[in-house]
Amino acid sequence: MTRRQHTAVRLPVLACLLALVGVGLAVLPAATAHAIIGGQKSSTEQAPWAVSINLWRQTDSYPRSGQFCGGTLVTPTKVVTAAHCVVDEEPTDVGVVAGRTDLRRHDGTMRKVRKAWVHPRFGRHLENDVAVLTLDKPMPPQYTPLPIATTADTGPYRPGTRARVYGWGLLDNEDRAANVLRSAKLRVLPDRTCQRLNPGDFDPTMHTCANDTVTGAHHAEGDSGGPLVADGKLIGIVSWLAHSSDSTPTPGVYTRVAAFSHEIAAQLRR
Repeated sequence: MTRRQHTAVRLPVLACLLALVGVGLAVLPAATAHAIIGGQKSSTEQAPWAVSINLWRQTDSYPRSGQFCGGTLVTPTKVVTAAHCVVDEEPTDVGVVAGRTDLRRHDGTMRKVRKAWVHPRFGRHLENDVAVLTLDKPMPPQYTPLPIATTADTGPYRPGTRARVYGWGLLDNEDRAANVLRSAKLRVLPDRTCQRLNPGDFDPTMHTCANDTVTGAHHAEGDSGGPLVADGKLIGIVSWLAHSSDSTPTPGVYTRVAAFSHEIAAQLRR
């Protein structure tokens, strides 16, 4: 997650909660593996559905477990993530790890990805930025799936709603990577705010945005695909960073899960 230098297009994407890159650029989805700027340490015990997306061939041989994106376990065999994370990867090269708070360790449970569904209208400008991964075996029951928001869930998207984002992305603008899962408290912003800051890029039919007006916390590079959670549901998928202004510290832009709930649900049945 960075300013809009689309991960899949201009950068390969490894993100879980965003790094600020470049002042005049639109919004860069998280690039390569990096944690939430301005957040605090969390754990997979607190967020058992938060998973890391790894390059399988590197899973247990590289320092950060080969992590390059985040995801959300929504059933024992299904993970929701960003399309830009996996569109250029072979499913057989990708793995999912649950229960590994510290990426330098070898605990938790690893699963291979059997297949990946990428939204058929995903675009290199990060429109329709949603994917569903099918695991080769179910995750153990201690990793409780997180329900997805549906079209009936309008409350979580109301301006001012408290939400929380999770990831292993960059810690700061000095490109220090987080090894431990982090999270940040945010508030959902009015759609018109992000439309004004990002004309032509922010589409309220498929995006939602959130930030912390006090601390300026936001997701960073390496956080892409990770969860934005409100009211006990997955309401957003980390996609890209919006432009900011003096009155609006850097907002994160998230794929609006409710807008894709029917398509996601269809994949969960397969």
